Amino acid sequence: MLKKQPIPFNLKHVHQFMVLMLVLRIVSYFMLSEELFITQAIKAGLRTLLTAIVLLHALAQVVKKEKVSIAVTHGMPLLLYCTYILFGAASLLWTSSFSQSLMQWLMDLETLVFTFFYMRMFLHYKLNDTTNELKIGKLLSGAVFIIAIGFFSGMMIDPDHYYRLTHGGEVSRLGGFIINPNELGMLLVVGIAGFYTELRKDEKIRISILLKIAFLTYLLMLTGSRSSFIGFLLVSGIYALTQPSKLFKSILFIAMLFVVPIVGMQLFVTQSNAEEIGSLTGRLPFWKDLFTYNFPKEPWFGYGYMRIDYTDKFESINAYAGAMTHNTFLQVLLGLGLVGLLIVVLQLASFIYAIISSKISAHRLAGFLILIPLIINSLTEFGIFGETNYGILFYLILNFSFTLEPNACNYRITRSTNHYESESDILNRSVAAA
Repeated sequence: MLKKQPIPFNLKHVHQFMVLMLVLRIVSYFMLSEELFITQAIKAGLRTLLTAIVLLHALAQVVKKEKVSIAVTHGMPLLLYCTYILFGAASLLWTSSFSQSLMQWLMDLETLVFTFFYMRMFLHYKLNDTTNELKIGKLLSGAVFIIAIGFFSGMMIDPDHYYRLTHGGEVSRLGGFIINPNELGMLLVVGIAGFYTELRKDEKIRISILLKIAFLTYLLMLTGSRSSFIGFLLVSGIYALTQPSKLFKSILFIAMLFVVPIVGMQLFVTQSNAEEIGSLTGRLPFWKDLFTYNFPKEPWFGYGYMRIDYTDKFESINAYAGAMTHNTFLQVLLGLGLVGLLIVVLQLASFIYAIISSKISAHRLAGFLILIPLIINSLTEFGIFGETNYGILFYLILNFSFTLEPNACNYRITRSTNHYESESDILNRSVAAA
C-alpha cells in the first residue's frame, strides 16, 4: 500500500503565524503614538516587515524549487482591480496634489502586493490541509479576537486613551484616537462574521465560539457605531436564514430581538436626535455640496487619486470642511471621475458574481458574511476603495480567496472535507480502499 508523505510543517503553527501576521497588519493602521513621526515610522516599519516576510517566503520556494501552481478561476475581478490601480497611477498626471495622491497610491499598491503573496502563502499550505485547519473566516476572526482583547484590556487599564468623547462629552466611544470607532466597529463585525462560519461543527453549536461572538458584540456596542450595528444585524440575520435547523434559527432571531431594543435605544435614541440621524451626522448635506459644486468641475477623470478638490479640503457650504467623502464610491467619483467609478462598480459586481459562482456553499456564505460589513462601512467611511485602511486589506483577501486556487490540473476540491487533494493523494486513498 502506498503511504502518504509526511507534511514537513505543523498546520496549527502555520495558522497561528498567519493570524499573527494579520494582527500586526491591522495594528499598522492604528495611531499608536501622539507623535506623528513615531506613528508613521511604526506603520511604515510594520508594513515593510510583513511584506518582506511574504516576499521572502515566495523567494524561498523558488530557491527550494517548490512549485506552487495557482490557477485563476475568475480573472475579471483581478483584471478590473488592477485596472483601477493603473488608472489611479495615470491620474498622477492630472491630480490636484501629486505628493498626496502618490502616497495613497503607493500604500494601496503595497497592500495589493502584500495581500497577493499572503494569499499565495495561504494556498501553498492549504494544499496539505487535510484537516481544514486553514480557512479565511478562521484567520480573520482569530486576528480580530486578539485585537479585541487588546482594546478590552486597554479600556480597563487606561480608559481615557481607549475611549473617545462625543456629543459634548456625554457619550464615550471605544476606539479613542487609536482608531475611528466606526472603523473599529466594522473590524468587530468582520470578526463576528468569521466566527459565524466556525459556530457549528458536526451539527453541534460550539459554545466557545458563541462566547467569542458575544464578547465581540459587547465591544461593538461600546463603539457606538450605528452603521456597524446595522451590519451586525444583517450578518446575523442572513446567517440565521441560511441555517437548516428551525430551532437554531429561532434561537438566533430571539437573541436578535433581545439585543435590538437595548442597543437601538442606546445608539439611535440616547446618543442622537432625529436631525443628526436624518443627515447621517452631516454627511448628506456634505455629499449634496460635493455633487453640486465639485463634481461638475471634473466629471470624467476627477481631481486625482484620493482627491476631492483642488485644495486639501472641500469647504462645504451646508456642512463641514473635509478631505475625504465618507463614502468610498463618492470618493472614487470625485477622485477618478465617472470613468473610475465605472471601473470599481464593475469590479465589485464581478467579484460578487465570483462569490455566487463558488461551488462550495460554506465558502459562498463566508464570502457574503464578511463582505457585508465592508460594504456597509464603505457607504459611510473610507471603505474598500477609499483612503488606505484595513477594509481594503480584507476586501483583497476575499477577492484572492474567490479568484485563485491551486491548479486544477494537479488538485481538486473534495466535497466532504472542503480541502484540496493532489492526484497522488487520491490514488493513495483508492489503493488503500482496495
